[in-house]
Amino acid sequence: MNEHDVVTDEEIDQMYDPQQQQQMATTMLPAQPMAVIDGVPVYPMSLAQVPALSPPQSAQSENIFTKKLGPLPVWGWGLGALVLGVGGFYIWQMQSKKVEKNSADGGDREDGHSTTALPSGDDGGWGPSRSRFAEALSKHFMRAGMADRVTVYDDADEAKAKGLKHVSPLLNIKAEGGYKVDKELAKLCKREGLNPIAHEDGSIGLYPVSSGKRGKAWEEYIDLLRDDGQKV
Repeated sequence: MNEHDVVTDEEIDQMYDPQQQQQMATTMLPAQPMAVIDGVPVYPMSLAQVPALSPPQSAQSENIFTKKLGPLPVWGWGLGALVLGVGGFYIWQMQSKKVEKNSADGGDREDGHSTTALPSGDDGGWGPSRSRFAEALSKHFMRAGMADRVTVYDDADEAKAKGLKHVSPLLNIKAEGGYKVDKELAKLCKREGLNPIAHEDGSIGLYPVSSGKRGKAWEEYIDLLRDDGQKV
């Protein structure tokens, strides 16, 4: 074998270099063309075909969304995070609405008195609440100019401890110098399902009316108060 017939490694690498192949294809053209047309040499078409080389695998771009990250592709982890985020927001929103509803219906006041309220879907969301109606009574007496001499008790046990002889299990009103139930107070109480009754000691106790949905709701409310530990 002639030493000129031996192909070195460098020559083999050059054979697979695209630029080198182009140069080789150009140098491999025959010295004489097949024909000359209008002064332009024409060579066989087979000489112009250069094999296309695909880029190395390492140079191909990989889609980041389909790339595996543990047991799931990247898009799977992203979808899971989105679902958890939406679910967490929904739960937080429902909890916020529940807290707002409980605050509106009742709860425990800072002084420890219960403000339990019974929601009633058949009555427009209304529910009996001693603290809520006590505030309405206080505003009524304030408008009448009697706020400085009228005390509204929304806790029956407290009213009894203050010396009231006759005590309603719901709300009690004590006015210095006595107070007679007027039409405005009677109307306000009736709308709430309560009946204001004057006691012998000059106090006024509010009791459930004998008929109507609100009167029955107040009666159930009294049972709950006593189950909760109220003595009156």
